[in-house]
Amino acid sequence: MPDTLINHKKLTDFTVRCLAKIGMPQDDAQLLAESLVASNLRGIDSHGVVRLPHYATRLRNGSIKVKPTIAYVKTGPCTGIVDGGAGMGQLVAARAMREALALAKEAGIGAVVARNSSHCGALAYFAQMASDAGMVGIAMTHADPIMVPTGMKRPFLGSNPMAFAAPGKDEPPILLDMATTNVPLGKIIVARQENKPIPGDWGVDKDGKPTTDPHALIGLVPFAGPKGYAVAVMIEVFCAMLGNVPFGPHMCGMYAELQKPRNLGHFMLAIDIARFVKVDEFRARVDAFTREVHAEAPADPSRPPLVPGEPERLRSEARKKEGIPIGPGVLDDLNKLAKELGVEGI
Repeated sequence: MPDTLINHKKLTDFTVRCLAKIGMPQDDAQLLAESLVASNLRGIDSHGVVRLPHYATRLRNGSIKVKPTIAYVKTGPCTGIVDGGAGMGQLVAARAMREALALAKEAGIGAVVARNSSHCGALAYFAQMASDAGMVGIAMTHADPIMVPTGMKRPFLGSNPMAFAAPGKDEPPILLDMATTNVPLGKIIVARQENKPIPGDWGVDKDGKPTTDPHALIGLVPFAGPKGYAVAVMIEVFCAMLGNVPFGPHMCGMYAELQKPRNLGHFMLAIDIARFVKVDEFRARVDAFTREVHAEAPADPSRPPLVPGEPERLRSEARKKEGIPIGPGVLDDLNKLAKELGVEGI
C-alpha cells in the first residue's frame, strides 16, 4: 500500500488531541507534538509521530509522568542541572536548553545537564532553539544500548546523537543532527512496522553478520567504525557521567522495560556569539560560507553541494506544501491509538 500524505497541521492537531486525552497539559502536548511533526517535516520520520504510540504506552502506565515536576538548580555562573521528574524527554530537553540560553545571556556560555528524563526525540529541535535565539547551540543525549561497538559482539552503547546549530543572517542556520551509528534505531522501527528490508550496512544479526532483515537485526554499527564508537563514548561522558545517571548496558531499555522510568541524561550548551565576535559579522560570515558552498561545482549534477541541515530544510518546505507521507503500518498504529483513546483518527 502507498503512503498517505497528511497535512502537518492536521498531524500536529491529532497528536495534541491524543496527548491531551491522556492528561498532558495543553502547552506540554503542543511542544511535544510540534517536535515530533518537525522531525517528520525534515524527513526524519524515525523520530516523528511513529513514536507516539510508544510514548502513549509509557504515559498511561506511569513510567513517564504525564504532569512531571521539572526542577532546575543553578550550580554556577554558567552551569546548571535540570531534574526531569521522569517526564517526557522533549519537555525536559527544552527546559534544559532554555536554561542554558538564559545562562549564556548572563555569562556568555550556558551548560546544562538534564537527568531523570526519557527519550527526547530528534536533537535538531533543541539546537535550533539556540540558533533561533541568535546563539550557537549544541545538544547531546545518550540512549539505551543498540550500538555494537568495534571489537564487541553485543550492543553496549546507544546511537548517542548530537546536534549543532549556528545562525545565519539572510540564509537559514547551519544545522547538524546526527547519530553515532550509521542510522538511528528509529529507522529500524519504521522498517519493522512496514516490513521493508534495510541496507546491509545498517546493523548486524545475532551472529554479528550484516543483515537486510530489520526483524533479525540485534544491533547497529557505528559510523566510520571505531571513530563513531569513540564519539559515542564521549557523548556518554557528557550525558551519563556528568548527569550521574546509568550508562551503556546499565540503562533502562526503551522498549524492553516499559514499567520502569528511564532516567536518561541530556547535555545542552548555548554560546553567546557576541562574547567572541560581533553578531552581525558572525551571521554574515555564516551566510558567506553557505553561499560559497552553493557556488562550488557539483561532482554529481543531481546532487548539488549543500550545508548541513539544508537537505532537511528543503524537505520540510516541500512537505509543508505536499503533506507528510505516513506509511500504512504507522498510520494503522496511530488510528489504533486514536480508537483506544476515543479520539478522531486521521
